[in-house]
Amino acid sequence: MDVRNYNREVQLLISEIQKNRGKDPAALLSACDKLLAYGKSIKDDALIGYAFFSKGETYYLLNDASNFYSQMLSCMGPMEHVREWGYVAMANNMLGIVSLNRGNAPFALDYFIKAISICQDYSLPDIEWMIHMNLGSLYLNIEEYQKAISHTEIAYRHLLDNYSVDDYIENATAIMLGMGRAYLKLDREDKYLEIEKKLKTESLPYLQDLDKIVIYCFFARVHQAIGEADARDYWINMVNENASTSMPILDVFDDFYDYLQMLLAIEKYDDFFKAYSVLDDLTKHTSIKNLERKLLTLKIRYYRKVGQIEEYKIASVLYFELSEFMERENRLMVSNMIVMRNSYMELTQINRKVEEENTFLQKRSETDPLTGMYNRLKLNEYSEEAFEKAIINRSSIAVEILDIDYFKQYNDNYGHQAGDDCIKFIASTLLELSKEDRIFTARYGGDEFVVIYEGFTKEEVENKVDNLRNMIYKANWEHRFSLSDDRVTISQGICYGTPESDTTLFAYLQLADEMLYEVKQESRNNYKICDAAERNTKK
Repeated sequence: MDVRNYNREVQLLISEIQKNRGKDPAALLSACDKLLAYGKSIKDDALIGYAFFSKGETYYLLNDASNFYSQMLSCMGPMEHVREWGYVAMANNMLGIVSLNRGNAPFALDYFIKAISICQDYSLPDIEWMIHMNLGSLYLNIEEYQKAISHTEIAYRHLLDNYSVDDYIENATAIMLGMGRAYLKLDREDKYLEIEKKLKTESLPYLQDLDKIVIYCFFARVHQAIGEADARDYWINMVNENASTSMPILDVFDDFYDYLQMLLAIEKYDDFFKAYSVLDDLTKHTSIKNLERKLLTLKIRYYRKVGQIEEYKIASVLYFELSEFMERENRLMVSNMIVMRNSYMELTQINRKVEEENTFLQKRSETDPLTGMYNRLKLNEYSEEAFEKAIINRSSIAVEILDIDYFKQYNDNYGHQAGDDCIKFIASTLLELSKEDRIFTARYGGDEFVVIYEGFTKEEVENKVDNLRNMIYKANWEHRFSLSDDRVTISQGICYGTPESDTTLFAYLQLADEMLYEVKQESRNNYKICDAAERNTKK
């Protein structure tokens, strides 16, 4: 979205949104509401979609899943309509994250695949890598660890090649933690120790304290896995000292959940409840019942393990109620997904038709309607690239201009329809010629045509010019009113050379036209070729 297209008021609102992203949610949401109202008043889908997207992103950071979902779904239609595919891909990506945390992996996978498809269709690698990272998390959750590693590695390779990515350290950390979690599950000691080493040298020194907590959780699990109790307990204490209800729950839940499982398994109950209470507060704030239910399973396992039967029964009833709520929530998600999927399919079909129409119109704009050959517009466009390439490579180029001998007499005596047929006959011969590499043909106007030969020697050009004239002659297309023969013939003028830095098609066409004029003056069905450098020197 190009903000320069809007007035000063809109530019200031967008600036306010960008300035407060991740810093002042209240100010950002206020600016979004103003932008949304203005966008609706002028029916501008770009502004409407941007406002909804920015609100959804903010609610995501605030762990407010309900508001996130409604705002992000609202942004999709307007953004698709104005073809802001980057925002559509990012919206699908975040909806995938929330769907996964809501316990619906199939929906999450659908969102992620749709987001990757958009990225691939519209060349958005700077977004695609993030989706691969989240696909890694999805496969971790369903215990497909090797697939998780494969997707996470794709994201990591992209990141290593692009150090300028926003929040590079934070993103690299998240990726390494994802791989580390998978390697722990696979019991690949060499790999998770390698990840630990990288996190210590490449992440910890550069992160804010709040961002380090999930690393501490991972380190505690690593040292538990290799049997180093003292080191494990050191990192457990670091978690206890730094865990905070300010953490973005959707970004830390899985790491914390694995950490809590470890504490429960080794019967570190005091540490378990310290960490549990922090995660429980965060989870309840999100209103995502799946996270509440998942966390509750750990408490149920604890009550059963220590024999607290009454608490176990109460927690089990709550688990049942949360499961019922999730069924209703999933039905709503299904309904939303069906609506979105139909909308996306319809939009895809519309876009395909628009693209086909644009292709058709583009082709019409650059082709001659009578012959189907390229016209002067395409000739100009092609020649710019051809001459630029020849100048850079110091390679040769030849421009031929040809016309039909005594075409006026043909038209006057055979009629205009027959004249058109004669022009189409010449065109079909030239179209055959243009199938060869490095040969371009176009109709120049009337009975005149242009051929461009790239990278041939002068002798090769002369041979091709000669062959072209002979092909037309041997076709024996009747022309009883010609003053030079009883069949259709052509005359050709060619300019050959190695273009200099300021050389253009026009200069070569002028010299080729002079050669054609000389051929005509000599009243013979032939061709003339000149060397551009020699001709310019004589002048």
